Amino acid sequence: MHIVSCTHLEDCLNGSRWMRYDFDTPWDDASVRSLDGIGALEYFTDFPRPYFRLRGDAGSEVKGVLGTTTCRVLLPRHDGDAAQRAFEGLFSSITTPTHEGR
Repeated sequence: MHIVSCTHLEDCLNGSRWMRYDFDTPWDDASVRSLDGIGALEYFTDFPRPYFRLRGDAGSEVKGVLGTTTCRVLLPRHDGDAAQRAFEGLFSSITTPTHEGR
């Protein structure tokens, strides 16, 4: 999977911010399961639209739906830029994503 774009969605009252990442391929079972080990992964395969949520140690959170090419990422107020770089680093073979709306 490669990141195609990154869009700033909204800022929260606590100073954290939501970002949307668009990928070149949809999330599949293998790509969701590959997130296990980098945080607390919850994967709801029995939902009509299987859903996943990953909670990182620094307060970041990733949410997505199997079969879609997007996910939402919550970046914490403290060290949000570092958390964003770490998330993007998971997809190390990407070209530099465009940061729209920043």
